[in-house]
Amino acid sequence: MQNDSYRKNLIAKVHIGKSQLKMDEETYRTFLMNAVNKTSCKAMTNAELTQVLALMAQRGAKVRSNFWGNRPSPAKAKKPYLAKITALLAKHNLTPQYADAIGKKAFGIEFIDWLAVWQLKKVIQMLSVYDNKKKL
Repeated sequence: MQNDSYRKNLIAKVHIGKSQLKMDEETYRTFLMNAVNKTSCKAMTNAELTQVLALMAQRGAKVRSNFWGNRPSPAKAKKPYLAKITALLAKHNLTPQYADAIGKKAFGIEFIDWLAVWQLKKVIQMLSVYDNKKKL
């Protein structure tokens, strides 16, 4: 599921890049063929889609992504803990879905934004253990 939404997101970004670069259909297909030897995003792997996005960025497309997507903002009491979690994730180039998976596995709750403060502290501890293991 997660990989599928990630893939759809990449394809959407490629199409946004196509619009920003004002490519007609023929130019777009030629660009894809030159980039990855495929004429359709559907036939590409995630790595190839990422490669196409990088090439579009070199040509001036500004495709950006929000780190946390369109999630509602959490309660004020949770913000420092979520900031710490975000910092630990960014330090190791981990996606927000990694923290969501920790929360789901440990507490059965889908998103870390929905966790209670004591649960957020536990997630921080888990990420700190991960951080310490990576330092060794």
